Amino acid sequence: MEPIPLSGGQLILTNPDDHTLLARDPSLIGGALAHDLDTLQKMRMTCPEVPVGLAAACPPLPEDRDVPLCERYIRTCRAAFKPFVQERPAFYYLHGAENFRALRAAVLAMTDLSGAALMAELPVDADGRMEDGTDVLAAVAVLQRIGVSTIILTAEESQDLTDALRIIAPYARVSLGVRCPAVWLLRDMELPNVELFVPLPHERARRLADLVRTRPHGRTVIPREVDDVALVSDGRDAHFIDWTTGISDEIPCDHELDERLIELEDEAPAAFKLLIEEEEDVITLEENLYMITRPVCLCAQSPELLEKALRVYAGLALYDGTWEQEERILKYFTEKYGLICM
Repeated sequence: MEPIPLSGGQLILTNPDDHTLLARDPSLIGGALAHDLDTLQKMRMTCPEVPVGLAAACPPLPEDRDVPLCERYIRTCRAAFKPFVQERPAFYYLHGAENFRALRAAVLAMTDLSGAALMAELPVDADGRMEDGTDVLAAVAVLQRIGVSTIILTAEESQDLTDALRIIAPYARVSLGVRCPAVWLLRDMELPNVELFVPLPHERARRLADLVRTRPHGRTVIPREVDDVALVSDGRDAHFIDWTTGISDEIPCDHELDERLIELEDEAPAAFKLLIEEEEDVITLEENLYMITRPVCLCAQSPELLEKALRVYAGLALYDGTWEQEERILKYFTEKYGLICM
């Protein structure tokens, strides 16, 4: 994961005309963000003192959502993002994803194309969840392990933003920021562990700059929890497991997978071990992601099949050494897909 190459300030500029803020208070400005290629060039000229990133909107999901959806959407994202890569911005800002699985797929697409640093915009709803029901902590757990260096939270209500930050702050191992109406900062709202502020598209940075400069927003610090357990996502919910957690016997990913998952729901193992033996098993896995309510250990003899399963599994998969893989392959799977080696 590449760190975002920011210059230390808390505010991200989003308009070429905001460059005057650099002269007035350069220590406040961390970087600049362009929303198209023409603006990228303008901001590079007007804001040469700071790194300039490029916003990349996640494409709409296809109307035909039959599986295999994930790989199809990754291809769509790659096609949308490819024109940006040759411009070599300092970082990319992924935004506009319709749900968490789409955002994760967009991250995979971008890391397929480029090794540049990534910011990701994460919209949060009430009760610490996204609109699609994904636990915000589960989302952060995945994003911070698959290449995202900074997560920018957005919300329709200020309290939802504060609640989400309280949930994720102890476990986030990446920079946290917010993109919210400037007027919210007048309410003296709590924004624990926030390091960055990004103006909304319709707002200029000047007003936000005045508020960030004069008020102690983002300075509330919630200590990080010690990493004595693994934070794992099943694609929707977050789980904490230790390194000796119980894992089920191998569960074939065949046409009876949904029935097996129901039967195992009340049994003891803390994680399900899913067996991938052929291409069809990957499709079955994706079809039944909504049935998975526990951490998953993926095992496949073929590293190619294991990678295909990792691409469609929306959570953080465990690896327990079944069918030993080469060290370099495990390193790649860990960095690319967040695989957790037990």
